[in-house]
Amino acid sequence: MNNEEPLMKEMERLFMRHLRLYHYPVGIFFEKDGNKRAHYEFYPKNKISFCQLLAFSREVGKSAFLPPDKISCVTANDLFGLSVSKQRAVRSLRHYLQSDQAEEFYHKRPRIKQGPLDGVGASPLSQCDSPPDAVIFVVDNLQAMHLMDYYLKGSGGYEVQLTHHVNGAACGNTIKAIELNMPQMALPCPGAFSSGKLERGELIISFPYDALTQCFNAFKTQLERHGISLLRGKSLVGMDVCRNCPLIRFERIKS
Repeated sequence: MNNEEPLMKEMERLFMRHLRLYHYPVGIFFEKDGNKRAHYEFYPKNKISFCQLLAFSREVGKSAFLPPDKISCVTANDLFGLSVSKQRAVRSLRHYLQSDQAEEFYHKRPRIKQGPLDGVGASPLSQCDSPPDAVIFVVDNLQAMHLMDYYLKGSGGYEVQLTHHVNGAACGNTIKAIELNMPQMALPCPGAFSSGKLERGELIISFPYDALTQCFNAFKTQLERHGISLLRGKSLVGMDVCRNCPLIRFERIKS
């Protein structure tokens, strides 16, 4: 019998502990053909956006399933290949772009190419029953830096570009990450900022699952060999530090 900790549980535990994550990493499942690949505990009572689904799962630590008829966001409906007219989608883009820009972006932005969806599932990484299509991290810039550095070390690359679209920060960049098979790091769009509860101005990083395993393998190797810290300690900056500043440190008073 294999008593080793399941990989996705180990990933979540070590990332949460050593990156001092504020939120659970969330596995995203684009479900179709009547086959749910995860066990979902919750279902929205009313229509919500993809960003709100993500906020629920990452903050509450529970899994939820969002069927097509419960997706309120025009952008997510369009990008997930669900029922929304081009006219309505372009009209929503005109809040941020000129008419010709909106039309061009409508045709160029990433969309699901795998056919009609039964819905979208979200689950904290440790609770995923099978590898998700993507894993989304909502992080500050220090946490993002470490995730990107270890991905580059594990993948053999040297650069990850920031992607910023006027909307679709979470849904669009997750699709793009899957298409390119590499992580996408994005600023929040207005919808993600308001509906997605990103009031602290966090970054969104979407990892395809295989790319996340490359990141984690490099991360774990470093942890086992040397510890993970900018200050060469046992943990990342943040353990005994005030607001991530390495110059402000405290120790317990000895009685």
